[in-house]
Amino acid sequence: MQKTMQTFIQKQWPLLLAFIIPFLTMSLIYIFQGIYPFGNDSLLTVDLGQQYVDFYAYYRQTFFEDPTTFFYSFSKAIGGDMVGLWAYYLTSPFNLLFLLFPHTQIVLAVTCLTLLKISLAGLSFGYLLKKAFNGTGFILAAFSISYALMGYTIVNQLNIMWLDALIFLPLIVLGLERLVDKKSGLVYSIFLGIMLFSNYYMAYMICLFLICYFIFRLIAVSYPKGTLWRIKVRKTLSTIGLFIWHSLLGAGLAGILLLPTFHSLMESKASYTEFELEWTLAYPFLEMLSKLFIGAFNFDQMPSGYPNLFIGSLALVSFLCYFFNRSFSKRERLTALAIMILFVVSMNLEAFNKIWHAMQYPIWYPYRFSFVVCFFMLVNGFRSFMHYEGMRPVSTFISMLVTALVSVYVYQGDFDFIYIEQIILTVLFTCIVIFFLIIKPQKYAWLPVAFFILTTVEMGLNAQIDLSRLSYVDQDSFTVYQTGLDDSIDAIQEADDNFYRIEKTFLRTKNDSFQADYPSITHFSSTFERTIPALFGSLGFPVGDGFLTYSNGTLLTDALFDIQYYMSEKEPLYFTDDANFSETKNTPVKKALKQTTQSASLMESLLTPPVSAEKKATFELNAMQTKPDLRSYTEIAETDKTFIYENPNALPLAFGSSDAILAVSLLEDKPIQLQENILRALTGDQRVEEFFIPTDFDSTVYQNVTTSDTFNELTYQKQVLNNDASVSFQFTPETNDSFYLTLSPNIKDEDVELFLNGEPFTQYETYRDQLVLNIASQNKGNTITFKINLKESTIRLNDFQLYRLDSTAFNQAIHSLKAGGMMIETYDNTSFKGTVDIQKGQEVLMTSIPYSEGWAVKIDGVPVQTKQALESLLVVPITEGKHVIELDYKAPLFFEGVVLSIISALLLFVTTYFLKKTIKGGYL
Repeated sequence: MQKTMQTFIQKQWPLLLAFIIPFLTMSLIYIFQGIYPFGNDSLLTVDLGQQYVDFYAYYRQTFFEDPTTFFYSFSKAIGGDMVGLWAYYLTSPFNLLFLLFPHTQIVLAVTCLTLLKISLAGLSFGYLLKKAFNGTGFILAAFSISYALMGYTIVNQLNIMWLDALIFLPLIVLGLERLVDKKSGLVYSIFLGIMLFSNYYMAYMICLFLICYFIFRLIAVSYPKGTLWRIKVRKTLSTIGLFIWHSLLGAGLAGILLLPTFHSLMESKASYTEFELEWTLAYPFLEMLSKLFIGAFNFDQMPSGYPNLFIGSLALVSFLCYFFNRSFSKRERLTALAIMILFVVSMNLEAFNKIWHAMQYPIWYPYRFSFVVCFFMLVNGFRSFMHYEGMRPVSTFISMLVTALVSVYVYQGDFDFIYIEQIILTVLFTCIVIFFLIIKPQKYAWLPVAFFILTTVEMGLNAQIDLSRLSYVDQDSFTVYQTGLDDSIDAIQEADDNFYRIEKTFLRTKNDSFQADYPSITHFSSTFERTIPALFGSLGFPVGDGFLTYSNGTLLTDALFDIQYYMSEKEPLYFTDDANFSETKNTPVKKALKQTTQSASLMESLLTPPVSAEKKATFELNAMQTKPDLRSYTEIAETDKTFIYENPNALPLAFGSSDAILAVSLLEDKPIQLQENILRALTGDQRVEEFFIPTDFDSTVYQNVTTSDTFNELTYQKQVLNNDASVSFQFTPETNDSFYLTLSPNIKDEDVELFLNGEPFTQYETYRDQLVLNIASQNKGNTITFKINLKESTIRLNDFQLYRLDSTAFNQAIHSLKAGGMMIETYDNTSFKGTVDIQKGQEVLMTSIPYSEGWAVKIDGVPVQTKQALESLLVVPITEGKHVIELDYKAPLFFEGVVLSIISALLLFVTTYFLKKTIKGGYL
């Protein structure tokens, strides 16, 4: 065994270096920066901390607790298809690593997975160099390290699912090389299929690159002198046919995921696609040169910036030398030049950039396809180095001159991510590489080692500089929040095993529901169905393309969407001093909370990262909303940081309704009117009185403000610009009803500060629709003051209106709807079974499940045709009386995808078998 290991190391040590050096380099950087477990920082920055870590928690839950959530989950907003989310975020085979770590150590798992993927990228690239281009020794290791630690990898390591593209691209290209050289497409199809399965988004970019690379390789093919042109044409057409066929087979192998994902995309990400192309440049072309310098990155380069092209001095100089290297034919070098020009234009021209990103401009992380450009430079840089005779005087002079000119240009440019020290380091490394290339023909034994060490140091410095310019989430804060949320959710679920939704007045991310595994509404992902944000935006909530924040709920929306429980941070500022709260009774949730805390103490001590008592005591929750309506709910438990409330008005997941709901359309910037229409339609209410009654303020107090009123728009303007200015609206409720205020979307945090009764009014800051603000409840006889401080000189308030919800009428309406509510007997994420007793005047079964072709409904065992209400929710016709209801979800096109994958696998096997016989027979 020992001898076998020694033999393996002796033969494969360059590949081992290609894996180990990136691993050690990144590990040392993490240790130096104090990344957990070496300190109290974590890698959870930007989307990794706001999205992916929650999805990884859900990933574990799917494997260990409920496999049905692979297809559908009610942790995704009010419910949604999950296959598309898996395909975009979670189908990487390397994610299986998360199953080896406990839920409380998910941050450590993220760190280990990042290290593993970066290191595997180096190993994969080294394997390509060895098998396709006869790479050996320290030079193979040096170029592999450049690939694994290139600028793209370092700045995008937080987009951990994209790193799979760096691992599989070299293996796909290796398969393509074999297809061109040996007419064998098996490896190509398999790894293309794996990449499409792992992350279809990055695979799309790879597919575009493969077309370019295939043309490049096809033109580079040389034939013996005297070969007839007909034979050349036949062989060329044969290779093109094999490329197309095996590309289709590769896509077919991933059909089990691609087909249902395609259906999901049509309702989510792809629905935002616009096919108009803009033929404008994003920046002057020369500015791209700034990204060739060490550490050419800062946080501002993430939302918008230049493509990440840093690959190290050795690779860059070798690639530039490729175009002058006569070891390669002119037609090959000219083709490579044309492809590079295409790449450069694509990384600037908006139209080409959009095509590379599947017809959608990226939001943050610009030029995501630049990794294929780096790959192309590195491969041809390596090929050039292996056939390079060394720099001659003219080449040396030109190289030094170009280096000097580019350095002066960048130094004089306005690049806030480049400092003089970075320019000096880059020039130093470049000059050393040029010197080494001058003496390359002498074939000194130490020279490959010198190239290797130089590259390792340079790439390590770049990684350290780049990562030092990011800020990271505090590990202790994440752990305190995670364990606290888990305890509260576990207690609720242990005490109540029915179906319901839970919401909070605070949040860490919009995907907390995935982290703690509970049905919720707040959600953020790139695969979010478009109809749900549209619905909630019309109802007065902050939404956007891909996100929804349930921070502006009314008593009606809380009831309609089955929000049975609410969690709030302690000492909410919107409770008035005279509010009387009796001590919480010994409720089932309170009992479960005590039991959960006690039973978890031993396990937590073993698995949970240690957190100081001081940190736990000082930790504060991030408030998301001000919600006086909680005063009308029942407090049932409390923790160190939170109160837990039960909503007595919550409607079941499905309930009988008037068919008038089918005629209700969404309204733009009229959320209260829409809620009025919904409640009337659900109950079939024809009365004259309104549920939401427009109400006037008793008084308005102006400080340093003048007003004007034109076309239903109030304009408030500062009298003295440098002095404080505010408008205070006051009223005294004569009832304990809930009061709501509509706020136009043109008023943002940068324009005003909001206060309720002298305390800051918390409101989620990103919104595009008219909002509904809850400013009073159970406040009979108390003076309510809503104050707007002006930050800008002028603000305009559109439809700024106060409403009172008639609690008596509202309670009667909810009571009538509950009478026809569904009693759920059994359920999971893809099926529900229960009974209903439909009342007179209720012609449809209304649900708070998003409408989808995947849902099938049976009433008393008979399938019924589903319909859509509010342009988004599932509804089915029903008759008066008692019925048994069954709802089942099947991911659309999943079965067809399974069939396609099986057929593709069989065709690949048959194709490979017959091609071998054909090649042996000399027909190809």
